[in-house]
Amino acid sequence: MKIQIIYSSLSGKTERLAKTIFNGMGKEHTCTIHNLKDGEPSLAGDIILLGYWVDKAGPEQKMKQFMSKVKGKAVGVFCTLGFYADSTHAHESISNGVKEVQDNNTIIGSYVCNGAISEKIIEMFRKRGTEGTHSASKENEIRWSIMASHPTDAECTLGAERFRERVEIYSRFKKEGLTFKSILPVKEEK
Repeated sequence: MKIQIIYSSLSGKTERLAKTIFNGMGKEHTCTIHNLKDGEPSLAGDIILLGYWVDKAGPEQKMKQFMSKVKGKAVGVFCTLGFYADSTHAHESISNGVKEVQDNNTIIGSYVCNGAISEKIIEMFRKRGTEGTHSASKENEIRWSIMASHPTDAECTLGAERFRERVEIYSRFKKEGLTFKSILPVKEEK
């Protein structure tokens, strides 16, 4: 199988996760890695793993635009965010990425983990003062300082394991002539 890992990274945290996933794929597959800042690669993989930093509870704009071009592929989606990975915001952020590709592709999995907010964005928040959700409150400053070290080695390794297993399952299904059904149909609000 040909696997392409395509990512966008602002603070370097999503890039770290993408590289760990790339290094964890093993030798039985052909795997390439692409940073969208270097331009858009052609979509030549059987499996496309798409990673992004979260902006407004979903993929940042460059990745969102690229996702609209992915069609007829097995796709995995991953992201990092400077908030709690087990929060409603994290769930929305990965679900919104899946929604961008689910209609035209088979979803093999997703992964969200803590990352760090870029210093540029933190400075923008600090200029807003100490009031509001995105502010330089004491609570946010504590969270930002602790999450600056994320994703940890353990978080990156878990992401690599998740996609290595999903790629293997998808590959075996294909070899056996079985259909891999998308595992993440996201239901629309009514």
